[in-house]
Amino acid sequence: MTDTSEAGSRGRWSAETDRVLRAAGWRPGRSVPTAEWERVLHEHGGFEMHEAARRFLAEFGGLASEERGPGRTMARMGFRLDPLAAEWDDEIFDVLSEEAGAYLYPVGEADRRNTYLGIAPDGKVYAGMDSVTLLAETADRALEKLMEGIR
Repeated sequence: MTDTSEAGSRGRWSAETDRVLRAAGWRPGRSVPTAEWERVLHEHGGFEMHEAARRFLAEFGGLASEERGPGRTMARMGFRLDPLAAEWDDEIFDVLSEEAGAYLYPVGEADRRNTYLGIAPDGKVYAGMDSVTLLAETADRALEKLMEGIR
């Protein structure tokens, strides 16, 4: 997360993912405060932010992309990395967490608000609304799958 070279994150993800993230406002070393998201979600839904969510949101929170279209193995979906997308949907996250077998903290939404994104304490990222699917084992891989349209 401290790489400040122009190539930035080549080792973390693909050049295309890097391009989309930078267009959305990300840069190496980016850090935004998470306290307000944590406060609001705790007050409105009883959500308890864990360290994996805090790290993810500090680096990527607030980013959004409307890029859609063909991807590598599925259509690319726009996304918004704003945990307040789930502010009033704690019951949905209870069900998604139960299905995932891990407590999921909301980190955003994808596909025009049709899919929530949640992160488990071990850093795995899940996607779902009516049911949950493991999107990726790591946040970096989840971002790459979202941005490049990889199933």
